[in-house]
Amino acid sequence: MAGSAEGRAAPAPEEGRAPREGRAPGLLGEALATTVRLRRPLYGSALAVTALAACGVAAIAVLGFALTWDAFELLRERVRSNQEAEDPPFSATGDIDVAFTMNGMLVVFLLLLLAAVVLTLLFTAHAVAVRDALPDRAAPPAGGLWRRARPYMLRVLAAQLATGLGVVVSASAGAFLFDSLASGLIPGVERPGAPFTGFGAADWAVGLGLPLAAGCVGPYLVVRLSLAPSAVVFEDVRTAGALRRSWRLTGGARTVALGLWLLIAAVVVTGFLLLLVAASPLAAPAGEAVMRLSDGNRFTTATLAHYLPAAIALVLLPVAVVPPVGAALPVLYARLRAREEGRRAPGAGV
Repeated sequence: MAGSAEGRAAPAPEEGRAPREGRAPGLLGEALATTVRLRRPLYGSALAVTALAACGVAAIAVLGFALTWDAFELLRERVRSNQEAEDPPFSATGDIDVAFTMNGMLVVFLLLLLAAVVLTLLFTAHAVAVRDALPDRAAPPAGGLWRRARPYMLRVLAAQLATGLGVVVSASAGAFLFDSLASGLIPGVERPGAPFTGFGAADWAVGLGLPLAAGCVGPYLVVRLSLAPSAVVFEDVRTAGALRRSWRLTGGARTVALGLWLLIAAVVVTGFLLLLVAASPLAAPAGEAVMRLSDGNRFTTATLAHYLPAAIALVLLPVAVVPPVGAALPVLYARLRAREEGRRAPGAGV
């Protein structure tokens, strides 16, 4: 029958227009779908790295307390003698403060180095998993994932260290300017301070704006260079080439990259705060154990009780929040690379 559905021909697409396709997922949708699809290798690798991080943090903590154990004992004796002499409790403790400062700097350096190694392992493994997650391929097991990721790790570590160095230099420059501008570094410019009245526009723009601008260079570098691990894995380039590649790709999608990193920062901060609250009850029993071990030294005990919840929260962050974050970055890289090469990237926009 001519008017029947069987006999009616489908309307031909207009000339020059491709047939309509289903709407592909956006960046976040694809990142979450990738995380779900690859949940076994991603979370398996995250658990392994979390165990490594726990051992590393514990070793650094033991080293830090071992190096400052005598200083804590000397501080207790100095405070006791000051109280007996009716002097301020913490007077004449300059030599002890130097020991704490030097050992603290060593501990911070080791923790930053450990963080670079942890991020290298995670970002490399996640980038390899996303690269190999072709439509008709099954998710690789965690063991195979590590074998495929191993050739890229040193280059990714170098990229992480280069980015971290930029962040440290930026933060140091911001802190230096913040302190120096209060001491008259620039004639005629005074850094605003409480009660924040009587300052001119130049004081606000230079006295606060200059240190803030210097400090913001670090986060900007993180955003622009964050795709370097994916560039190493996807294109097998050297570290310098990967950093240039990330800079070039994110330069054409600054808003997308910045928005993704703002979301990542919100997720990381929220996860850290929740883990911090969950770990807080462990501070009391740990403090009691150190109190007995240190023969009642309240300064050693207070230090451990203060930092232990934060240390536990940081150790658990990789397995709590990194898998979706680690999947989102290589997904963004693949989309930006496809757009650069003129291919259709999944989803609308980038």
